[in-house]
Amino acid sequence: MRRHPLLATLGVLGVMVVVVFGGYVVAGALSQPAGPPVTVAGVVRVSPLSGWEVAERSAEPPSVRLTRGSGNLDVMVFPFSGTPEELAGDYVEQVLRPQADRLEVSQRVQVVKVGDRSGVRVAYIGVFRGVQFQIEGEVTAVVSSPGEGVIFDGWAPAGLLQFAMGDLDAMIDTARIR
Repeated sequence: MRRHPLLATLGVLGVMVVVVFGGYVVAGALSQPAGPPVTVAGVVRVSPLSGWEVAERSAEPPSVRLTRGSGNLDVMVFPFSGTPEELAGDYVEQVLRPQADRLEVSQRVQVVKVGDRSGVRVAYIGVFRGVQFQIEGEVTAVVSSPGEGVIFDGWAPAGLLQFAMGDLDAMIDTARIR
């Protein structure tokens, strides 16, 4: 029986290429907007990526929760006039902290672009009432026209947020704010 070392080498090389680069092709395909955009209060429009779906809506405050697996994105609109830093601080103190038994918020504030607007992003981790595990998240705050603030709260069980961050960042960064 004759062996063809070149053929075997090419076969192994082909498998390696598929394994190494195939993930990028699949990730790219799954990170495309799928379905119609979701609008909150006529102020912000988010395009859910493949696999993300509306889990719930609320009228007070106007909000929507998108979810996929353990990842979640809450998008909310509040009456607000001030800076994005003040909006993020108010959200942490008035919404997150009252619901938390324990909450740690990063002192590092990251400046981000959301569509054509500037905003800020802060990270948090905490134990929230009625939840059996720690929650890890990032709050992105953007102030739109005078009198409106938009909050994006991307969160997941602690340790799992990193697996949703690519999708969360893509949906937030491409959101359209009036």
